[in-house]
Amino acid sequence: MLSEHGNRKWSFDAAHTWAASRKESRIARTVVLKLKTSEFKILTRSHTAGSPPASCEELTNIALSLLQRVGLRPHQRFRLVGVGLSNFCDPEDGPAQSALFT
Repeated sequence: MLSEHGNRKWSFDAAHTWAASRKESRIARTVVLKLKTSEFKILTRSHTAGSPPASCEELTNIALSLLQRVGLRPHQRFRLVGVGLSNFCDPEDGPAQSALFT
């Protein structure tokens, strides 16, 4: 998996994304992980929870759990590692279509 150095990179990337998201008035519901391997293969995984991430630590944990879903070779190297947010909604909108499934 990732080395200790790699885990620090993840924390930094998630912290940068978290800080940028706090400047937005809208709330992101989906966490996106993007990886580009040393062979230039692009891998993405995303997760939309019932509620948006509430902290930088939660965002980091979601990104790391997405990494587990990728199925990488041991010692896989990356050219790009990105943690992003998408599926934005206004705070007053509440959960998207929650009444649809109740």
